[in-house]
Amino acid sequence: MKKNVDPRLTEDVDQILKEIGLRIKSQRKQIANNYEDFARTHCFNKVTLSRIESGENSSLKSIIILARKVGIQIEDLFKGIQ
Repeated sequence: MKKNVDPRLTEDVDQILKEIGLRIKSQRKQIANNYEDFARTHCFNKVTLSRIESGENSSLKSIIILARKVGIQIEDLFKGIQ
């Protein structure tokens, strides 16, 4: 049986994913303006990269790997997010 999730909680998590995506995208653009070029050069799946930067639901593992590839420390990735 699936539990009902408070829609406010889901919206809040969606906003957090969007913020993380924007932080990663901003840093990635300093390395390569084109996400496909970045993905190819850094051996990262371009679809996964696009999803993370768009704030779509992605695995925490993929987010951490990508953050490291763009040079963001994990504590900075989540800094100020409540």
